[in-house]
Amino acid sequence: MWWTFFVGLGVGTLLTHLLWQQRFNSLDTELRSHLLPGKGALSAKINTALAVATKPIEEANQELAIYHQLLSAAPVGYVRIDRNGYLVEFNTCITTWFGLRDSSAPKRMLIECVRSLELEELVSTTRKTGHVQQNNLKLSLAQRDLVVMGTAIPLANEQVGLFLLDRGEIERLVQQRDRWVGDVAHELKTPLTSIRLVAEVLLSRVEPSQQQWLERLLREVERLNLLIRDLLELSQWEARTEKLVYRTDVDLVTLLYEAWQTVEPIADRHHVTMTMEAPEHLLIDADGERLYRVFLNLLDNAVRYSPENQAFVVQLVMDVDAVHIEFTDRGPGFPPQDLDRVFERFYRADPARARQTGGTGLGLAIVRQIVEAHGGTICAANHPQTGGAWLRICLPQSQPTKSG
Repeated sequence: MWWTFFVGLGVGTLLTHLLWQQRFNSLDTELRSHLLPGKGALSAKINTALAVATKPIEEANQELAIYHQLLSAAPVGYVRIDRNGYLVEFNTCITTWFGLRDSSAPKRMLIECVRSLELEELVSTTRKTGHVQQNNLKLSLAQRDLVVMGTAIPLANEQVGLFLLDRGEIERLVQQRDRWVGDVAHELKTPLTSIRLVAEVLLSRVEPSQQQWLERLLREVERLNLLIRDLLELSQWEARTEKLVYRTDVDLVTLLYEAWQTVEPIADRHHVTMTMEAPEHLLIDADGERLYRVFLNLLDNAVRYSPENQAFVVQLVMDVDAVHIEFTDRGPGFPPQDLDRVFERFYRADPARARQTGGTGLGLAIVRQIVEAHGGTICAANHPQTGGAWLRICLPQSQPTKSG
């Protein structure tokens, strides 16, 4: 990834400088403490050796200067923060974004330069765990607002190296793409409706031998209508700066059975059954209509991708402050290399089979939007025992949000 180069650059700079400086200072101090300058041939030889020994140090300092130049001119923000939260060093991007002068100015704390609890938490978590942390952040600066990808790297002495990649242009292009997709979907609705109406009229007027072609046309029109519906719904979710849901008391067990009744005819044709492990009732503060859409999509996927005469399992478990919902089937699962792409738009593990089952490739992307709008998380994996798809949802039992 982009940041690995700069991570290596920053860490390499720091380690190279400290290592060479420590070695040289130790050797120089020890030898000179036992010698009198200019006394005897041995002293002269050792002084000459010390002069020769400084050459690698000078070369290392030159390399260090090159690293500093690269960091300074890098097209990403870089700042090193000490254990007390003060800026130790920073590059040109940070100087511009944070409105700083230069490194020689009095030290300032990170919280003084940018008031972001998320950024402070990113740095604090990195310092506590000793592991690289990464998160998307929105920073409100004096000059402008920035949408950045923040990567924090733990350094020696509880210091933290922080890289900030400006994602503003990327976000703008994504929004432009989503608007274009939404506009195209809207424009396609009217002609598709006209095609469907004409095909339905012709279906009763043509010879029986020709009806199969019109029936095929109607199936394709319906598939396109489903695609447009999903595109519009996904665009609406992604266009909202606040994901608004309409919360009421919802019984997840009842809701799941209602969704199952919708897909049960398809399951009967595939000879697939559902096994549910859940309490009799499980109440949660949520948007029932949205979660019904989630259950419907996941149940439909489980039915369509399960082998015949097999059962898939749905588990609902409640702990102190969250509800965990798991869908496990015995199908082919996801290709391991695709697990981080499962919730992307138009992702299909097997495009040919997805076309046969009528999938649009947008269902899981919509599912993720709905789950995250409830303050929850969803992840995909292959079950270690069945090898099939294993989707796990975690929903908080209640979370205050705006409604309306």
